[in-house]
Amino acid sequence: MTGTSPFPAHRAQLIVDESLRHLLRLIGPRGRFVYAHRRDAVDETTTGYNLLRHCGTLWFMLRAVNDLGLRPAAPDAAAMALAIGYAGRKLVAPVWAPGLALESKGKLKLGGAGLALAVLAEARVAVERGILPAPELPLPLPDCIAALADYTLSQLRPDGDFEHKRDLATGGVEPFRSGYYTGEALLGLLLAGTDPARLVESFALLTAQGYGIDVQSHWMAYAACEAVERGALPHGPGVNYITALGAAICNDAAYRARRQSTPIACRSEAMTRMLLLDDHRPGLLPPGFAAQLARTASENLALQLDWYRAGQFWKGDGDDKVQIDYIQHNATSYLNWHLHLTA
Repeated sequence: MTGTSPFPAHRAQLIVDESLRHLLRLIGPRGRFVYAHRRDAVDETTTGYNLLRHCGTLWFMLRAVNDLGLRPAAPDAAAMALAIGYAGRKLVAPVWAPGLALESKGKLKLGGAGLALAVLAEARVAVERGILPAPELPLPLPDCIAALADYTLSQLRPDGDFEHKRDLATGGVEPFRSGYYTGEALLGLLLAGTDPARLVESFALLTAQGYGIDVQSHWMAYAACEAVERGALPHGPGVNYITALGAAICNDAAYRARRQSTPIACRSEAMTRMLLLDDHRPGLLPPGFAAQLARTASENLALQLDWYRAGQFWKGDGDDKVQIDYIQHNATSYLNWHLHLTA
């Protein structure tokens, strides 16, 4: 890529295809991924698992299938359904709140509910189109979505934010806060079809205070763009928030200097989602801002290839660990970019 040429769409789609194929290789017989391995050595695995990253990875895979019109072979479709079912087995009904939540080690994390909603929303599309078999879930798919949305909405606070983590047994709120859970929850609710009117106040309060801009939250970028498109956030305040978040990313060189793939990729995700908003609502974003986003995103996408080979994204310089969320965030940025260039 030259300094003036955008990252090519065909190269972006190839990376998405290769990443999807590699992730399919990592799904085990129970639907659980090989969470992390050494580059080019799937058998050299590391311990640990993260259910939120399981869901985030599935969201990329399902989006790739749905947005690119792919028809996975029957074994691949069955593997994806198994992976959805693995998350489904972690859905529980707390006695102290409505609906279903995603449980991990006795805790309920808001981000897990949000990402599970995003996964099931995409799964619903794939199942309705006959692309995937219906996954095994504790309730029929539409009912699972509704129950997850009920729990997530029950965690809204008067200040527009959410409770982030609770103990399953007691319902007690834990002090842990994530810079990303609120954006994940808002995005999941919108993708699941929640009435945007139920989220207007939350978006108004959060965007007025610049929530997530300090951490350059890609999840808030997704949520804000979705909210503008669906009417949960008026155009004026929405554009003000999105341009402030985009400017914070475009004017920051520090994240690139870390020489790690995923911090760069997450910001590429944010910028490419903003570009998709510009495609969906032409003229909404300032022209100069959209051009700056495209230029910065294209530069990032070229840089991310320093840690890529054959569907694998590894951590960065000096660390060849490949992890499912590294693939998720990087590959999603190329998916968004491809969709932008071919809009």
